[in-house]
Amino acid sequence: MKLRDAQLMADYMALRGLSQSALARRAGCSRQFVWQLLKDPTKGTCTDEVAARIEEALSVLPGTIFRPSTRARL
Repeated sequence: MKLRDAQLMADYMALRGLSQSALARRAGCSRQFVWQLLKDPTKGTCTDEVAARIEEALSVLPGTIFRPSTRARL
């Protein structure tokens, strides 16, 4: 899955009062991974499962923050 917009994710984090560490704990990933999503647009991708856990932790509907990657799956 591809992050739609890092600022959108950051805005939802702020709205929910979640730090990068808190979001990482709730989503079951590392704080460094959350930082990477927010700060490095070239690496703003993750698995469907991680994207779903992040969106759930932020209490948003599926597909709000992430979209399917355009890369072909083999």
